[in-house]
Amino acid sequence: MTKRIKISANAHKHGGEFLVAGGVVLIAVLLVVKFKPDPVSIFDFAVIIASLFAMLIGYFKLSEPRYNLVLSKNGLVFYHRYGKVRISRKNIASIGQVQISNDQQFLELPCLGLKLKSLSPLIKRMPPRLALKLIMEQRSWLIAGIKIKWPTGNVPEDWLIEESKYHDKFNTNGLLAMLTHRLEHFDTLFGYHFLISYNYFDRSAEEFENLLQHWLRDPEKTIEKYSSIN
Repeated sequence: MTKRIKISANAHKHGGEFLVAGGVVLIAVLLVVKFKPDPVSIFDFAVIIASLFAMLIGYFKLSEPRYNLVLSKNGLVFYHRYGKVRISRKNIASIGQVQISNDQQFLELPCLGLKLKSLSPLIKRMPPRLALKLIMEQRSWLIAGIKIKWPTGNVPEDWLIEESKYHDKFNTNGLLAMLTHRLEHFDTLFGYHFLISYNYFDRSAEEFENLLQHWLRDPEKTIEKYSSIN
């Protein structure tokens, strides 16, 4: 029996309720339409469409992972709809709120950052589908950081489109190479490599940051305090 801290996924919540409620309403409306003498009205169509939409929302919610983050004494596992990846605790140098500033501007992003001692273990475990999704989802954070770092727009070309080859500290190609370049850019901009949106968490940003920092310093004590047995 291993104790872990499980961070519930907000996107997964209430999926069953949406699906059941939409299904019940749909069946009820179809029965009413079948047995009532009047022709089908616009209101009937509207309710049917709304119930189908609720069922669709429920389906997509249930297709999301139940947990977005699971912490153990040896590391953490980040879960995404497109895959999962494990990061060893020994490979995490620091954890904190992601922010950047210049002489005139200050920007705090809605995400938590992990600074890694080495990118190689993460990239070797990264599913290509997840790599592609992270590249797409987090591009807005890259652009926001670039605007602060280079307010005049004098941005190096390799920052706008990540190369599909990486042969610096280790060798990789394709999507994993593009993600490696992106994570190095994040480290240059924000001081953190791996960014996790606060939308994934079941608690406030401050609470989650505090939890992860305590876990990084003393995993056994933190897990004993907050964990469930699974």
